[in-house]
Amino acid sequence: MKTSVALLLPLSFLLSACTLGPDYVRPETPTAAAFPEATPGGEAVGERWWQGFGDAQLNAFVEQALAANVDIRVAAGRMEEAAAGLADVSGAQLPQIDGSAGTAKSKVSDNGYTPISATNGRSRTVYRAGLATSFELDFWGKLRRATEAARAQLLATSEARAQVELAVAASVVRTYALAQSAAVQQRSAEELVAIRTEERRIVGFRFDVGSANASDRALAEVNLSAAVATLSDARRVRASAEHLLGFLVGRPDLVLPAQASSALLLPPPPAAGLPSDLLRRRPDVLAAEQSLIAANARIGFVKAAYFPTFALTGALGNEGRDFSQLFTASSATTNLGVDMRVPLFDFGRTTARVEGTVAVQHQAVANYEKAVLNAFREVRDALSDVRETIESARSAELREASAQEAFRVAEARQASGQLPLADHLLARRLLAESKVAVARVRSDRIGAQVDLIKALGGARVETAAK
Repeated sequence: MKTSVALLLPLSFLLSACTLGPDYVRPETPTAAAFPEATPGGEAVGERWWQGFGDAQLNAFVEQALAANVDIRVAAGRMEEAAAGLADVSGAQLPQIDGSAGTAKSKVSDNGYTPISATNGRSRTVYRAGLATSFELDFWGKLRRATEAARAQLLATSEARAQVELAVAASVVRTYALAQSAAVQQRSAEELVAIRTEERRIVGFRFDVGSANASDRALAEVNLSAAVATLSDARRVRASAEHLLGFLVGRPDLVLPAQASSALLLPPPPAAGLPSDLLRRRPDVLAAEQSLIAANARIGFVKAAYFPTFALTGALGNEGRDFSQLFTASSATTNLGVDMRVPLFDFGRTTARVEGTVAVQHQAVANYEKAVLNAFREVRDALSDVRETIESARSAELREASAQEAFRVAEARQASGQLPLADHLLARRLLAESKVAVARVRSDRIGAQVDLIKALGGARVETAAK
């Protein structure tokens, strides 16, 4: 037995280079040399990219969300679970050593074949203590493939967590910007309601003296009702944004200040880079690839069931009739052996498992290709949105500047008695409406910026929770 074990050990190391199953090769995916919608310039996405909007309160909200958001905590738990799974699988490549101790008392039959002597007697007590081990020889790379799959699964959960963190940070920025926009729109809507109320009063007075008809009065009522509805919508949107922001940062009682804070800065769009960069930056693409690597490795793990398995077993211990003699040299026992199991007939179950694992690998390939194509699409969409919202923001800001100038002239003319009250109200209304338009388009512009950062994969954030 010692000779066979001595021969088997070198053979096991020789065959350790043999690993069943296909080695991973990244699939070929459609790509492009550049994004057609990209414009020259731009900066790389920073680790804490949200600080570019220049709002201390926003920065605090994002940091709170990254530290306390429930979705991130769930993703962190999955990552810890995968790490424990990797440690478990990796440990299977090392011998397991068990300690044992015990005593047994038996009584032998007088009418059996076991001889009974004056020394042995019918009642016998045996004491035992020792160590035992069992170690599977990884001839076919089964355990190495299992470790490869577990390691890839850990990396996939790590990328999934990064994706959740990026999504949470993006949601906080978008929600905060929406709350700011709604606050500005609410104040402008309140101004519109006051203007429309005054216009209705003027039209009512003119109707009473016969200088306005019923249609004019009805139109004034319609305009006032529309202004009230606009105000109600602004309040509702602001409340919803406030509640969502509280959920994201883990503060269900969050209440934002009633007054609108200073407007967020609009940093320049980030550089799009090359399409091939997405394969190394996007957490969802990286997670899909790691899931593919894991599925690919499991093929070799399952295929190992076709081949014999070898295990070394051994035990060292002591056994004796008297506890006082248990640990003497004469009570020592040893056991060393090799177990081999050869699959003969399983009626196609192993083949079915291999085919099922290959099918899972095919699905993982398709999911990876889908993630890559979706990443390219999202970047192109975001680039188009950023380009168009930049133009919309410029137009809206020009409109507000013009409305502000028109209102300044109207104020001066009214003060000198050269402008009717209705014309002054019109200038006020145009200014309030232009402020609403600017608030909306700025919110869209910030949303497009955030979508582009998210589509490009953001940047890794090292938080205290990691």
